[in-house]
Amino acid sequence: MSFLKRRTRLRPVVDSLEDRNLLNAAMPHVVQPAAHVRAHNHHKHPMPQGPQITVVGEVNNGGYTFLNFNGPNAGTNAAAGTNMNGISNKGTSVGFDIDNNGNLDNFTVNPLKSRTVTPLNINGSMNAMALGVNSRGIVVGTDGNGNAFIDNKGRVQTFIPNGGSSAVAIGINDHGTIVGQYTTGNITPGFIRVNPKTVITINAPSGPNIVNAQSINNKGQVVGFYEGNDGQVHGFMAQQPRKNKGPITGTAIADPTIPTVNGEPGATFVFSQILSVNDRGIAVGYYGDSTLSQHGFIYNTHTGQYTFLDDPSEAFNNGVEVTQLTGITNSGEITGFYTDANGIAHGFVAMPG
Repeated sequence: MSFLKRRTRLRPVVDSLEDRNLLNAAMPHVVQPAAHVRAHNHHKHPMPQGPQITVVGEVNNGGYTFLNFNGPNAGTNAAAGTNMNGISNKGTSVGFDIDNNGNLDNFTVNPLKSRTVTPLNINGSMNAMALGVNSRGIVVGTDGNGNAFIDNKGRVQTFIPNGGSSAVAIGINDHGTIVGQYTTGNITPGFIRVNPKTVITINAPSGPNIVNAQSINNKGQVVGFYEGNDGQVHGFMAQQPRKNKGPITGTAIADPTIPTVNGEPGATFVFSQILSVNDRGIAVGYYGDSTLSQHGFIYNTHTGQYTFLDDPSEAFNNGVEVTQLTGITNSGEITGFYTDANGIAHGFVAMPG
């Protein structure tokens, strides 16, 4: 299964909801050895040992400096690479890389402070996906076996809320409140998990009840996406109830009016997904257009204004180019990933100013 198809299975869990990554055909795979850094022996300042990211460039666009990098086990075939999915307010980015055999290796890294990664072992699963992280270093995601997980410094717990049959945890704030999606019967609503005993269901603004809650900030503001009556996905936001009683219904966010993009003449809007929001109400995400390309945006939840932002290192591969903005901190750093001319994904952290 290709790298981008793996993300299709996740965001959202139900494939019919997702145009998130309808990009690559399956590619042949070869074994890619893990990269390790050899520390220099120094009697005063020894270099840290262990797996590290590899920086592939630093570029500027739209008032941001993008630090692009590969994870320690990232493959070099099309549909392999590095996929960063979220960032904490302390600057720690979380995600996974995919080797040329399609195996996933999850990790966290703060590339603005250190190149050394912290590997994540989610019950030994090679299909687990780390999706969110908070300032305490608590990571959430899916274990690849139908369960949401919480990883608190190596202590992994799995859960499925509200008696559902499967779940994925996607975002976590600094209070430990988790959002995601679960399956119950034939619907897949979103959820806010305040604690193990208090879970609030988030229903769709309209259309089938297919909701993907992606992020919750420290003020209880939730963003994500849902399937509309048109069969495509669109952004929504919601607010955690003060008394933590539900269910609640998300509020639809107007789709962006997309700009003209070089190399994509006549491209029209198809779908949008909002993936993260900070305490200032500034969100990030991306949209997909009729060429199957995907482009990042910043969205102000107070004004409704979109600002479009791509990693300038993205490149066309078979007529498709990709940038996804997946996380934003309170100080405005953004994480995400892009694909190059060979269809390989690379992670980034973008710094404003």
